[in-house]
Amino acid sequence: MNPVRNFDKIGGKKDISNGVKKIVIVAGDKSGDLYGGHLSRCLNEKFKSVEICSFGGPHLAQHSRQIIDLLRHSVCGIAEVLSSLKKILDIFKETLENIQKIRPDLIILIDFPDFNLKLAKTLNKKYPLIYYVSPQVWAWRKKRVGLIKKYVDKMIVIFKFEKDFYQKEGVDALYFGHPLLEIIEPRNSEPKKIISFLPGSRKNEVKKHLPVMLKAKDILQENLNDYQFRIIRPANLEESFYARFSPDIPVVSHSYPTIEESKFIIASSGTATVEIAVLEIPYIIIYKVNLLSWQVLKRMVDTPSIGMVNILAAERIIPELLQQDANPENIARISLQYLKDKNKYLALKNELKKIKDLLSPQGATERISDFIGRFLNLAS
Repeated sequence: MNPVRNFDKIGGKKDISNGVKKIVIVAGDKSGDLYGGHLSRCLNEKFKSVEICSFGGPHLAQHSRQIIDLLRHSVCGIAEVLSSLKKILDIFKETLENIQKIRPDLIILIDFPDFNLKLAKTLNKKYPLIYYVSPQVWAWRKKRVGLIKKYVDKMIVIFKFEKDFYQKEGVDALYFGHPLLEIIEPRNSEPKKIISFLPGSRKNEVKKHLPVMLKAKDILQENLNDYQFRIIRPANLEESFYARFSPDIPVVSHSYPTIEESKFIIASSGTATVEIAVLEIPYIIIYKVNLLSWQVLKRMVDTPSIGMVNILAAERIIPELLQQDANPENIARISLQYLKDKNKYLALKNELKKIKDLLSPQGATERISDFIGRFLNLAS
């Protein structure tokens, strides 16, 4: 018997035990861990009768019982995944075994599609399952929609256009707003003369991006001798990891005030670029992967841009430098165009203001928590 037949009814499943309901959350990348941690905190604050077990990172660990730290094993790129395949399969098996022991009342899978869609398929509707933060199936590997339709009970998306996409495909999708609007609290302070580098949240991303960024820094310093430079480090990567690249440039922990006091940012593609946009800091995107990964990806991706802000705006408002174009000379040249031209700089800031409207309404996490509470009959 499928345990999610009454998913759409107010009140969800009939509460027979009146006991604690167990939720499993699986998030294997930095942004998913952030959203999952925020959701866990909200659920714990709202409901007394919930126990949350997580397979994620430090944000989830703060508000749940962490079973496995998945962020320690996170990689990106086709060649990079292949080289770590045995380790990934071992972690997958361990995750699956632990979920079977927990016997959750609900599983929430957050992004991390190669791992999480395989997990959904393997579990085969044994437990009610929500997918939160859609894989970018509208951009590449659209066949994954079939897996989602078959094995996922509810898809909760964080961009409005994704809801329309899924509904056309016959997938039950919900949109409550983007969680970053409540996670980020802008101070609207005046930026300092600081250029920050965000080379990525995974070690293999940092290895690809940071050396190029540091060479661009040398060029920028020649033209901007009154500016400071620094690397912004995500919580899942240790500070000592960065010493091999440059012992001289400061490495600071990721925080929104740290991002907001930057005058300009050079960032790798990812959720960080949406965070920067919400804070209205002008930036550019760079991205480099293994050559094999690039040859495969460029034939599969069906969007003119990779940056989510550009996809949302339906135009290229943020410069994107990919693969061989992501070289020190190009990075420095384009960055200087914004830093030397006040009108160009302010025009980009104004474009970023418009992006917030495309992420509304605010309070997404609370509405998602209320939805989960109704389904599981959680006691306040």
